[in-house]
Amino acid sequence: MENFRELIIDAVLSKRIKNFKDIESEGIRKRNICSHFNGKICRIKFEESVVSSWLSQEGITPHPVLCYICPYFSLKEEEESTKSSLFDIYAYYAKLKESVEKELQFIESRINNFVYSSVSLRRRREELIYLLDDINEKIKITTELIKLSEYS
Repeated sequence: MENFRELIIDAVLSKRIKNFKDIESEGIRKRNICSHFNGKICRIKFEESVVSSWLSQEGITPHPVLCYICPYFSLKEEEESTKSSLFDIYAYYAKLKESVEKELQFIESRINNFVYSSVSLRRRREELIYLLDDINEKIKITTELIKLSEYS
C-alpha cells in the first residue's frame, strides 16, 4: 500500500513540477541523511497528509518532494518532534525571499557605484541570484502541494 500511495503522488506531481525526477532524487538524498528521519518515520509532524508516502499512528514517511522543500533539514539530532504545515514552509520561504531580495538590491546599488565595485560583491550577487532561483522553485513546489492538499 505504501508504494501505491507514493506512485499516485508521483503521477500527480510529475505533471505539475518541472525536473520532477531531479527534485525527487535530491529529496531522497536529503531524507536519507536528515536527523529528523529515522529510516521509516519523520519526527516532524505535518498537518497535511498529501505530503506523506505512508501514514501511521507514529507519524509519516515523507514524500521525497516534501524532503526537498523542507527547511527543517539538518544533520543535527533533535530530541523532540516538531509540528509544521505547508503554510509554515511557504511563510518561511516567502520571508527568506524578501530578505534575499533586499540584500540583492543593496549589493546592486554598491556595484553600480564604481568605488565599491569589487569581485567579492559580484560573487555574492551571483550567489544571491542562485539562492533566489532556488527559493522561487521551492515556493512554487510548496504552492502546488498546498493546492493538492485542498483536494484531499
